[in-house]
Amino acid sequence: MFSVAGKGEKVQGLHLSAESSQETISEAQRLSDEICQILLAAGYFRARIPTLPAFDKMLGGLAWCITASNVDVEVDLLFDEEMALGQKIRLGENVVAALRKMRCPCPLQPHQIRGLDFSALFPVFQWMVKQVISTRDEQAVKTRRFAEMKFGGLHKLQEEVDDEAARLKALPIIHQVKDRFKAKRQFRRRGTRVLAEEQHVACVLLEYGHSLPKGTCTEAGEGDDGQSVVLGLEGDLAALDGDVDFLSGKRIGALVGMQSDAIQSLSAEYAHHASLYSAGDPEAAARRGKDQAHKRVVASISRQTQVAQHKVDARRNALEGQVSIVEESQAVLTQQRASLERVTTELQKLKAVETPENQKDIELLESLVSLNHRLEQQEEAFRAHCKEQRKELMSRSHNFDEEGGGLAPEELERLLKVEALYSTECDRMKKLTELQARKTQQCHVLKRKIDDVASRAELVQYERRFVELYEQIASNLEETRRYYTKYNTLTDTHKFLTKEISILNSISSKYSAVSASETQKAAFLAQIDTIQAGVKENVTRVESKEGDETSKRDLLSDKLNKVLDKQRLYFKAVQTFQQECKRNETLRATVQQLAPTPPTP
Repeated sequence: MFSVAGKGEKVQGLHLSAESSQETISEAQRLSDEICQILLAAGYFRARIPTLPAFDKMLGGLAWCITASNVDVEVDLLFDEEMALGQKIRLGENVVAALRKMRCPCPLQPHQIRGLDFSALFPVFQWMVKQVISTRDEQAVKTRRFAEMKFGGLHKLQEEVDDEAARLKALPIIHQVKDRFKAKRQFRRRGTRVLAEEQHVACVLLEYGHSLPKGTCTEAGEGDDGQSVVLGLEGDLAALDGDVDFLSGKRIGALVGMQSDAIQSLSAEYAHHASLYSAGDPEAAARRGKDQAHKRVVASISRQTQVAQHKVDARRNALEGQVSIVEESQAVLTQQRASLERVTTELQKLKAVETPENQKDIELLESLVSLNHRLEQQEEAFRAHCKEQRKELMSRSHNFDEEGGGLAPEELERLLKVEALYSTECDRMKKLTELQARKTQQCHVLKRKIDDVASRAELVQYERRFVELYEQIASNLEETRRYYTKYNTLTDTHKFLTKEISILNSISSKYSAVSASETQKAAFLAQIDTIQAGVKENVTRVESKEGDETSKRDLLSDKLNKVLDKQRLYFKAVQTFQQECKRNETLRATVQQLAPTPPTP
């Protein structure tokens, strides 16, 4: 951007225009200093380099913060000082995309980074530095835990060594005590009869050979004799212990290694034992009766569950119907809200493009729209009134036809008047509709004309974009010229080095052949002198070319300085002209105030 003479390089470095006020410049400088201090506190020390441009500081700081946040954003954020302007702009777009993926609460656009909009950059830097600090703290905690884990795996403290030795020393004694006092099962309960919780506890204690606690006998049987229940449990356990020893774990393990014939014989033996135990056992019969009663209770509960499930399904269907109605209502409400928001947005857009030049046109447009709305309301009301009258007349006509009589002369005359009035109102409505169509067409024409005129904000944005495009093209052109100059220089260097190598190789190859003869030595020396003269001539030619280029550069530098002086004088003259214009307006206002009022005739 251009800078105003008198404000120094500060305005140019902050990308401010020549008409910027001193307050705007000071505020931008303050925000820039605060951002640099924040970056320095976070650890980005390139921000304190005074010769680094503000754009490079901001762009490099954003890229560094995103990288230090350790967030996977899948974009290229490599920043280099030697990058071209186009590459920096592309990097700024990548930074904005990364901020969106990180869900940054402060919106930022690429042109705000390029234009150094510090009011938009400052909250973004605050949020990013907080993210960097929090990420650094989490990484420090993880690193400390990893270091402690590694240290604990490789080294041990003296207290830990002593505790480990004491634990290993006491471990055999602990195992001996556990083995000695380990619970041993002495009985097994037969059958799958469901017991109450207290009876189950008592049965388990009896299986392991422990006596029942006092008071358990009375609590175990509610309504029955608790002692008899306990005796029955002991009888079951005793019978189980004496008769079904063939089902022990050792016997089953032995069965696995037998042949198929032995397995079949043992199966027959098991069936025989089972038939013997189930034949004359009254307790088994009682258990079967209880099982049947339990099955009946379960079937009854299942039927009740099915009835309740049917009721639940019916209520669920009714609920789904109500939910569908509510969803339809919600959809209608959402559509109405969207229409209201669309109308509100259009009104805001219309107010946004309002300027003193098109204010009258917009007022006319608003009046026409309101008139259109009133006419639509009148039309709807008139249509409703006409429909009501038509319905009433049709009913009356139907009643007259049913009664078999005609109309009275007064009623017929009134009916004819109503019909004439209806036709007149229809013609009037048609004319009003045509008028509304013409006004609507005029409104659309005016709207298109308003849209064709660019606002001041759009013109300023176009200007900024053209300036940025010009800077980018100039930077690319300068870079291309540097590449061409470097290529030409390297080509000339390669050519001269190739000639030098060829000359040295020729001298080296011919020297051994001419060293024996004085005549050949003299001819060889003359040839070397000729080559030396050619080399000096080439050096002189290159030096003269260098002097020409240097003189051209100096001449262009002088022209550039003169143009810059003219530019400074131009800006100074413009500033002086503006001040004189303001002074002239002030003097005119003072003269008009001091001028005597002409007498009224």
